[in-house]
Amino acid sequence: MILSWIFVAILTSVGLGNLLDYIWFETKNSGSIDAYTPNVVDSYTSLSNYQIYPANNRFIKFHVKACENAFVLLSSDINLHSSNFYEICIDGHSKTQIYLRVRRKTSNVPKNHSFDKPGLLNCSEHRTFIVKWEESGRITLTAGTEVVMDWTDTTPIPIQGIGLMTGWGSDGMWIVEHSSLFTGYYCGVTGSFGDMTLFSTSHNISVIRCSSECALSEDCLGFNFQRKKKICQFVAGGQPVVKSVARGWKFYTKCLRENTMCLGCIV
Repeated sequence: MILSWIFVAILTSVGLGNLLDYIWFETKNSGSIDAYTPNVVDSYTSLSNYQIYPANNRFIKFHVKACENAFVLLSSDINLHSSNFYEICIDGHSKTQIYLRVRRKTSNVPKNHSFDKPGLLNCSEHRTFIVKWEESGRITLTAGTEVVMDWTDTTPIPIQGIGLMTGWGSDGMWIVEHSSLFTGYYCGVTGSFGDMTLFSTSHNISVIRCSSECALSEDCLGFNFQRKKKICQFVAGGQPVVKSVARGWKFYTKCLRENTMCLGCIV
């Protein structure tokens, strides 16, 4: 018997060389909070949780499906635990404006900069954005192919960590572009089952052979293995990771960056 357990936050698209091209995750409505709220950073999802560090390249490209109020945090701390940050709000104030707020530990009140650019988000489809920042303090937001925000901080905050959030009544589904190679490691969760689309099933097969065949397939995200019956179910990539509780099964997923970024174990 398989019992529903949890809806997860990650989707992968596997390409040549077993590349992880995208990380997908969902952010729930965080409520009526923003940079003016104490400890607002605790409501952000840090990309460092997924071993993603856009600060190394000074930009992040993402696609987000949300009705309004999608937030990007550019923090001076890799894990967001800092009161020095920039907060970008897309489609704030009833979908009419972009807000860029600057908060520093020397002041309890962030400085607010607004840009009139309504209707950038959509409730039913993903929209593409790129946030870039430079050592000079220049920060830009591109929506599609149009630069919709361009601002320069004369005393720039060094950016180390990136966070994402939705609030003010809005949930969001995010796709963050990222690439990593499958390193040959798997993580396995006993008593769990990848309740997802399969592309094939094999019987009378060992777990070693099952993992080897998945490793060789560019379309294989991982596999479900039933040790007693020796059943191997190959899970297709390009879909959300959805896990269920299932006695006798073990759900394995590919890991990236040695054994630190494992799709089924970090959500």
